[in-house]
Amino acid sequence: MLSNKFKVNYSVGAVANGVKTDTFTFFLLFFYSNIIGLNPGLAGLAIFIALCIDAITDPLMGTISDRTNSSFGRRHPYMFISFIPMSLGYILLFAPRQEWDMSQTDLFIWMTIFTVITRIGMTLFDIPHRAFGGEVTKDYKERTILMSWREMFAWVAGLSNAFLGYGVFFASTPEFPQGQLNPDVWFPFALTGAAIMVFSVLYSSLSTKDEINSLSKWSGAISLKDIFNELKIAIGNKSFLIFFFGNLFLSLAWGLSNSLTLFVNTYFWEFEATQIKYFLPIYLFGTLFAFYLTPRMVNVLEKRNIVLISISVVGLLSPAAFIFYNLGLTPKNGSFELVLFISSFLLVLITFNIIGNMVRDSMVGDIADEVELTSGKRQEGILFATVGFMQKLNTGLGSFFAGQVLNVINFDRLNHTAEQAYTLAFVAGPMTTILMIVPLLIFYNYSLSAKRHQDIIENLNDAIVSDFPGLTKDKNYEYIDLKNKLRD
Repeated sequence: MLSNKFKVNYSVGAVANGVKTDTFTFFLLFFYSNIIGLNPGLAGLAIFIALCIDAITDPLMGTISDRTNSSFGRRHPYMFISFIPMSLGYILLFAPRQEWDMSQTDLFIWMTIFTVITRIGMTLFDIPHRAFGGEVTKDYKERTILMSWREMFAWVAGLSNAFLGYGVFFASTPEFPQGQLNPDVWFPFALTGAAIMVFSVLYSSLSTKDEINSLSKWSGAISLKDIFNELKIAIGNKSFLIFFFGNLFLSLAWGLSNSLTLFVNTYFWEFEATQIKYFLPIYLFGTLFAFYLTPRMVNVLEKRNIVLISISVVGLLSPAAFIFYNLGLTPKNGSFELVLFISSFLLVLITFNIIGNMVRDSMVGDIADEVELTSGKRQEGILFATVGFMQKLNTGLGSFFAGQVLNVINFDRLNHTAEQAYTLAFVAGPMTTILMIVPLLIFYNYSLSAKRHQDIIENLNDAIVSDFPGLTKDKNYEYIDLKNKLRD
């Protein structure tokens, strides 16, 4: 069993991605289109280009970390160096100022370059870190608990980053009642986030390195042909394909909604930054509820069913406030009563959204066990690369399409119309629900159950035991002292 100390040390690493994901989801498109003045279509395109590069670097990082043998293990060498490009790219991404008088082309190139660098830095850490968590335990339920810890830390970090924005840096001033429109606060906001990310990466990497020797090492060829053959086995797995395409459409739906959230809160609901910060405790309570509920739900329900329930709840509640607005049942725009009204839906929505994230993260480790039974190789790196990539899809595809929506309706931050703001609220609400029908249908076909996973673990251990005579099974169908014998 993993100790709580290890779970904390490991999960601290998720803080970096939590900060980056929160910023890229809610603030990046807003900063470049509303503060710096880059055409939103070009801003969305810059994020999409970075996403295309991620499509290459993420699985490449996964295969490289799977095949690395070093004194620091397979994953940690990359985790240790990742903070350099991650922090530098993140800081410089928010360095441009209006007085620099950069052209649209210059801004587009700047945004593209430093978005790519930031994401490459995150790839160096996040893919090996996720894979490390997936291989440190094979227990079906314990893996869910570990990923719940990781997801909780990531969400709390994202909320803390949002609080720093709305509650500290974006505070209202006489010149900027909506403080998020103040151009002078964005660079200090980025510096603070970068410092938190550096601490997260280094602390988690150093505090978990003692577990390196307890994990299996890579054995086998490292030729390009063999790599592609094993990739084919991994991505040809039915459970993996369902997981991949289900998350793909979820990323499109939820990412689009998230990318427009700050626009909707600012221009449709007419909130100030100091009012938006009151949503943050709701996100925090939702995170804690999800952390409490997820392991208990896995004890009584299949992971597939939990994911289906989560998608359904999120899909049904996403347009709730918008529907009540159209019925004339919402409090006055920009009021504290409206904050409370929206929060009543948001609490349940966020809780089930995070439950779904926690369970889907744990599914990847289960799929890795199934793939190992087929291929004879542990391939957490390539499989967990999909999770990291899906999270980037969430922000990348969402920001890309959000940018195109802003471009199509000719949204002007200085002279926007009520009709434009209404369109953004419709896309972030009812359109999200419509898009979530597809992943709901896809995940319905997921069939890797707890019983099936238990059979997989038994078969994997049976394949190993012939090399170690005299081993006996414990109540969890694992071989006593097997890890110690493999370590020797």
